[in-house]
Amino acid sequence: MNRSTFLIILLSVVIGLASCNSEQQTHPPKTLLVSFDGFGHNYLEKTDTPNFDALVTNGVQAEGLIPVFPSKTFPNHYAIATGLYPENNGFVNNTMYDPKWEEWYRIRDREAVEDGKWYEGEPIWNTLEKQGLKTGTMFWVGSEADIQGMRPTHWKTYDGDMPGKARIDTVMKWMANAGDETVDFATLYYSDVDSKGHRYGTDSDSVKQAIKRADNLMGYLKEQMKEKGLWTNTNIIIVSDHGMVDLSADKLIRLDEIIDMDNTERVNWGPMTGIQPKEGKQEEVYQMLKSAEENYRVYKKEDLPERYHLKNHRRVEDIIMVADLGYTILDEDYQEDFVESLPRATHGYDNNEKAMQAFFIAHGPAFKQGEKVGNFQNIHIYELINHLMGTEPAPNDGSLDSVKVLLK
Repeated sequence: MNRSTFLIILLSVVIGLASCNSEQQTHPPKTLLVSFDGFGHNYLEKTDTPNFDALVTNGVQAEGLIPVFPSKTFPNHYAIATGLYPENNGFVNNTMYDPKWEEWYRIRDREAVEDGKWYEGEPIWNTLEKQGLKTGTMFWVGSEADIQGMRPTHWKTYDGDMPGKARIDTVMKWMANAGDETVDFATLYYSDVDSKGHRYGTDSDSVKQAIKRADNLMGYLKEQMKEKGLWTNTNIIIVSDHGMVDLSADKLIRLDEIIDMDNTERVNWGPMTGIQPKEGKQEEVYQMLKSAEENYRVYKKEDLPERYHLKNHRRVEDIIMVADLGYTILDEDYQEDFVESLPRATHGYDNNEKAMQAFFIAHGPAFKQGEKVGNFQNIHIYELINHLMGTEPAPNDGSLDSVKVLLK
């Protein structure tokens, strides 16, 4: 080999290494989004949580994460995924009726849950996949449906019985395995804290044990990420969808004692109760509710406060009742069953209530360390993830400026 040939080969190697280093430097770190359903903003104060505490010490924590209204699971998970308020993404409640289609969406109706027509806007996994990145969703609202004719590279049909560690193991395989389907962005979801809160109340031993189990899962996640070389170069965002408030059997609002139920076409029960009056009965129903307004507020759909970002969608009923914190709206048929089975806590109330705020922790190369910031709305997380992944967001209601305080 002559000197000229050697120099050419050497130069090619140097250029190749420089190119590889450049690609490593410009390729964004992976992102993992984790949700613990029903984990209130103050739940870390209820028991020992060494693994969460370590994430807080080495990352950034918000004083609270403000949910969209209603503060329910499906509207908030889909708002986080799309950066859109309910009136702009179609998810106005866990249960909703579409008058155009004359169809119901219920969270336990698998056919509806997996039907992409209910999901408006563009979820984060679609945004990333459209721009050449791979995604994997271990249970997230919307990820089981063919939204825009697309799905994540990897996704799972919801299975509440799947063990927590098994969920982590599967996501770690998606994120760490070499190949064309190695994911850049993934999600994890857990419902344990929420279900124990509903059944036993926010200060119960069962909730405290559920918080500890969540903490143990974070310890296991860290261990597995370190083992697979993901810990130092992955941005982790840990959220919840809403808080929780305790209920009482003496905080009841009997709708059938205020209005004639025969004047209603349908009622969608909850802390936010939607009433669809029969044709010609709207004003009568509204005036009866307004005259008895106590421990709730009542609105015609068009008069809903702008901050609810709810009134501009056909799936919202013509009259909306919003119960005061801790109150339950029901009728005679439901009251006896409610009092006997009395769920100890619930959510769905005004998202301005502190008790409805969720929690937020972020850890990784993009985030500040040992910082605590003020609360912010969860719709901004979509913009945040796009920033972390170096992708262009679809039109949304969020703002990166609202969460820049989290970043280094």
